[in-house]
Order: sequence, then C-alpha cells, then structure tokens
Amino acid sequence: MHREVFPQWSRPTSKPCLAEGRIDVWRITPTPGPGQRASAHSALREILCAYLGCSSEALEIKAWPGGKPYLGAPDTQLEFNLSHSRDIALVGVTSSLKLGIDVETHRAIHDPLRLARRVMTADECVELDGLPEEQRLDRFLTLWTRLEARQKAMGLGVFAQAADPALLSGFSFRPGPDRYASLCVSPATVDPDLRFFDFSPL
Repeated sequence: MHREVFPQWSRPTSKPCLAEGRIDVWRITPTPGPGQRASAHSALREILCAYLGCSSEALEIKAWPGGKPYLGAPDTQLEFNLSHSRDIALVGVTSSLKLGIDVETHRAIHDPLRLARRVMTADECVELDGLPEEQRLDRFLTLWTRLEARQKAMGLGVFAQAADPALLSGFSFRPGPDRYASLCVSPATVDPDLRFFDFSPL
C-alpha cells in the first residue's frame, strides 16, 4: 500500500515521545556549504537525544551490513532513518516499526527511464515510458524515493534484491518546492500516527 499524505509542519511544544504506532518526521535545513552532511548528522543526534533524554556522547550509531544505521547504545527499541539531498534533510523516528525515508531534489538526470529499467518494476517503467518527457522526471523522482524508502526500511541497498511491497506501507509527500520524499514502514500499517516537525537546535 502506498498513498500520498499532506504534512502540516510544526515545531514540537514539548519533549518528543513515541506512542505505539507513532511515526515522527523531522525536516532539517542543514548549514549551507561543504559541511551540509555533517550538519544533518549533528541534527540527527540532537533529535535522537531529545527522545532518549541522554547526551550526544551516550549515543553510539552503528550500521547493519546493508548500511542501515541503528543505535548500538543506549539499549533501546528506537528506530530511525536519515536522508539528505542538497539543502534539505529528513529524519524518520519510530519505536515499533522498521522504517526507511528518502528525499530527493529536482535536478537534471540523463535518461531516467534507462535508470528506472535497472531497479524499478515493469509496471513503473511502462508508466514512465508513457509519460510526456516534461512530466517524466517528476514522476521518476517520486518513484525513486518510494524505492529508496522501501529498500532502506528493510536494510537493503537500492540495487539489492527488491523489498516486497506487500510487507510495507508507504507514504509520499512534498517537503518543499521541487522536493520529493517517501516514508516506508514495515509491517504494513493502514493508519499510522504521523507527525511532521521542523527541526531547530534544541
């Protein structure tokens, strides 16, 4: 199942907490320049510390063989995922589901249909092939974020064996002009409690 959602972004009014089935998405504007990646990762650590009530020094972020990050310490069921693209980053956080998130920025891509044929389903490739060229890139980027989010939720690389969509629920949204994003969670859930926050240093 995959559907579009229309987020209302806000700033949290108190310490964030996660009830069963709740998924929080944080929108980050990294510091401009060559340090954007480090800025996004610093914001991620602040967000995780806010949920856990611990210092950044107490966090130990590791990665599974497929590259998916997880918390080695402290011992917690918190699940999170980070994606960044140019001047925007998104963090998804939950405590009861496997989670993957992806964000892309509109940019020129040479022959998106050729890339789609490497990783997307036959139906998605037929859909892209049938679109006018001026619409194809927008749709490709939307489908690409769905693919990335699915794979990341299951701890798989984008060119690895495709995750089974039946095991996941997906949600597409637009976090800003010319931005495309998707969130996927497993096991599939019909109506999760989704919240959307703007990050500011805590």
